[in-house]
Amino acid sequence: MIAPAFVVLATDSPDPSGVGRHMLTLAAALAGRPGLSVRLAFPDHDAGARLAAEAVAAGLAAVAVPEDGWLAALAGADLVHVHAGIGWEGHDLVTTARAAGAAVVRTEHLPWLITCPDQREAYAGMVAQVDAVITVSRAAAHGWRAALAGMPGPRLPMACIPNGIAAADLPRLASDAPTLLCVARFTPQKNHRLLISALARLRRTHPGARLQLVGTGPGEAAIRARVARLGLGGVDFLGPRDDVPALMAAADLLVLPSDFEGLPLVVLEAMAARLPVVATRIGGVVEALGPDHPWLVPPGDARALAAALAAALDDPAARAATAATQRARYDDFYTATRMGEDTARLYAAVLRGRPRNDNMTTRLGFIGAGGIAHRHFGVLEQMEDVRIVAVADPDQSRAAEAAARFGAQAFADHAAMLDAVELDAVYICVPPFAHGDAERACIARGLPFFVEKPLSLDLSLAEEIAAEVERAGLITAVGYHWRYLDTVDEARAVLAQNPAQLMTGFWLDQTPPPEWWWREDASGGQVVEQATHIIDLARFLAGDVTEVFGLSSHRDRGDFPGLTVPTATTATLRFAGGAIANLAATCLLRWNHRVGLHVFADALAMEITDHDIMIDVGRGRPVRHAEGDPVWREDRDFIEAVQGRENRIRCPYAEALETHRVALAVSQSAGAGALVKMEVLRSNPQPIFRQASA
Repeated sequence: MIAPAFVVLATDSPDPSGVGRHMLTLAAALAGRPGLSVRLAFPDHDAGARLAAEAVAAGLAAVAVPEDGWLAALAGADLVHVHAGIGWEGHDLVTTARAAGAAVVRTEHLPWLITCPDQREAYAGMVAQVDAVITVSRAAAHGWRAALAGMPGPRLPMACIPNGIAAADLPRLASDAPTLLCVARFTPQKNHRLLISALARLRRTHPGARLQLVGTGPGEAAIRARVARLGLGGVDFLGPRDDVPALMAAADLLVLPSDFEGLPLVVLEAMAARLPVVATRIGGVVEALGPDHPWLVPPGDARALAAALAAALDDPAARAATAATQRARYDDFYTATRMGEDTARLYAAVLRGRPRNDNMTTRLGFIGAGGIAHRHFGVLEQMEDVRIVAVADPDQSRAAEAAARFGAQAFADHAAMLDAVELDAVYICVPPFAHGDAERACIARGLPFFVEKPLSLDLSLAEEIAAEVERAGLITAVGYHWRYLDTVDEARAVLAQNPAQLMTGFWLDQTPPPEWWWREDASGGQVVEQATHIIDLARFLAGDVTEVFGLSSHRDRGDFPGLTVPTATTATLRFAGGAIANLAATCLLRWNHRVGLHVFADALAMEITDHDIMIDVGRGRPVRHAEGDPVWREDRDFIEAVQGRENRIRCPYAEALETHRVALAVSQSAGAGALVKMEVLRSNPQPIFRQASA
């Protein structure tokens, strides 16, 4: 029987406050999960000791650790999850956890705020010892990704796991007077000064409004003095409280005037308690409440905050509707159960992917054993540190034949395979219509996966999977192998100095034999299933697409009964960086005529196929053949990332999704006869591409 992984949730913050409450909630959500044994560790001071005692009273394992006792407290841990209230906390704790031999995951509870060069250098040294970083909101993730991308060393896995809480579900109570509740430490970040200014304005129209301030902190005395100076009665300083849910049940509004936040727990608590929120329009607050929330105001604007409070107090119907919307968003996205599930998946991925020794063998399972799977079989069987141990395919004879090749187990169902065999990673090689269940099953088990394009016929499904992958922090790769051609590296080097202005892509070919390919509802058509490689190459060279216009036609063919895919398609694309492109695709031929991309820039013409490159600068048309196998390169990068070595994957799932959006937009435009405008994301290729091709 395999012993459960021993995980320690730890913080050395001098005042854990919200971080500590988050840790208690997470530990409770993880408690009892199979394969995990969890303990909390807080610093041995007043606040930490109280949190440890509260945890023990709730049936959780917890300790208060003296300053010189951290190494002993972390001894034997398989994984230490460090919680940092701000970026310069927790550095010594990370070093100690690594010295104890544990994997290290670190949650950043606030946005990236480090501006001092010395602190940035110290952070870079610390984070090099971390296996994965968690951010608590998508808004915060953008800042942390940008910061980490500029630091030396391999790219660090990042997961966005939004905070979650357990709902108290107390009944709402009627208040005698309009009651505003603010639950926040008295620090400059929370900007109580702004709230008091807004209250002074609000009292002109709502003289009976009361304000309850829950919390303590270094700025409390200054706020008390300001209230007295302005002569504001009806302001109650309640100090630290353990009955916040009851206070929320009796209040009319929660107000949070912060200058910055990660994903504040108090907002989630208000959402769960059906207490409408008035807050500043910042990062994780907007993410939690939604961009259409009616009472979000610019940070630092007392007049706007007062106006929003007045509008909310004057409209009971709007408050009721907003409360219902908030509760629905909480139920969908911010429960403690969801947070626990996402975190447990990340733990599994980190523990599975950590380097064990130089002679490790990576155990792979395959879902799908068709032609593209055999392409990977031929590559992977050359790698001494890889073993294919299981193959699943609804065609049992095909699964058995492939399994026999490797001495592997064969299954007719991927769920049975995943339940029966211990794996390090999975290859998903299924037709376009069959995606979804396999990816979800891997995510649920914290398994890294390589998936062949296209991602799905359903864009919403692919978006859902991408979000789950991000929350779990999983290693993923998608089979856009043209990115790994050495000729494409050469093209990128040339275009870095002389950007593409015009591109013409071709996929002029025969109709493939699988009958599912002939049906648009099964394959998505030639652009989605084949020419997506050309679209991806164009994005790899020129950045993101902003506009798409497509046309298509169909010709019945007697020797392809049931053929519904367009037999000819053309599209025009506009890129954020200014380039334009044409794409032509047909499956009417009886042979492969031309597949590739022509690129034109200032005094430059370039022709790229999957086996050679021609660069014409007016001195002839020299052709160079590609060297090496791009599929071997993409497989090797995936395997090494799974093994915990440097992650050089050129097309993770989220990046492939952006190519897939364009391919689906071509089909959408061709069907509707209308221009499709895409979201502008990047005018140039991502840094990941520059690193990968270096």
